[in-house]
Amino acid sequence: MEDTPRPKPSRLPTVLIVDDNPDMLVQVGSYLAARGIRVVPSNSALGVSSLVMRHRPEIVVLDVMMPALDGGALAKLLLGLRSVPDMRIVFYSSMDEERLYELARSTPRASYVLKSDGLAALYDAVSTILEHRTG
Repeated sequence: MEDTPRPKPSRLPTVLIVDDNPDMLVQVGSYLAARGIRVVPSNSALGVSSLVMRHRPEIVVLDVMMPALDGGALAKLLLGLRSVPDMRIVFYSSMDEERLYELARSTPRASYVLKSDGLAALYDAVSTILEHRTG
């Protein structure tokens, strides 16, 4: 029997979702996972930096209005981690669009999707980022 090298399985893209609403975590996580994305959920901003270090996600989907640490402050903290220099942030919030736009504009490597635009809009944003990273 000949030893032929097996192709290495390619790693699924990883998206970390941070939202204090457990129903939203399940909805977003299920939607993205059904489309071939590895999902790491977190219902709190606390401890997210260790999740980022452990899982090295390509994208972090952040709710903005959370207790303890809001999404804007968390994004700045995460973008300062040297172990994930290319990680992108997608703010996913029901916040007023003008404020959300300004937050994304003032945050490096960030974009936004309104929760009212739905899961398909979030998936479009995530897949566009992933396509630009690999293509």
